[in-house]
Amino acid sequence: MARAGSNQVWWIDGVVDVKLTASETDGHLGLWYWIGQRGAASPLHVHHREEEHFLVVEGQIRFFIDGERIDGGPGDRISLPRDIPHAYLVTSETAKAVGMVTPGGFEAFFTDVGAPVRPGETSGPSPEIAAMSAAALRQGVETLGPPPALD
Repeated sequence: MARAGSNQVWWIDGVVDVKLTASETDGHLGLWYWIGQRGAASPLHVHHREEEHFLVVEGQIRFFIDGERIDGGPGDRISLPRDIPHAYLVTSETAKAVGMVTPGGFEAFFTDVGAPVRPGETSGPSPEIAAMSAAALRQGVETLGPPPALD
């Protein structure tokens, strides 16, 4: 089933476009396309319900996974198992990635918190960390610490 319209929202120094939702995949997965600017980072957090995966399409993204640092570039796939603390940080000028969760449901987090991108807009507000943390908790995601910073 094709979906019309846009599910683009302003997100941590960039835009997230939700492409597939749990309701469209019988709960199996959620999928989004993310474009972030240098320094865009997630707080350190842990998913208790789903596995999260990223495919880096363009640029460089540093992933912090249970104390390990992994630098991902174009074509790299990063898997983030449930119950493992992780965060990410864009280290190139811009980065593009496809994100996915299995099972689906967490993708609603982005549209619950992010402000919709309106036609013609070239920038918009990033969600506040407190609002993100509260919405994440409703999705079974626990915020553990602040976002990583550029070296």
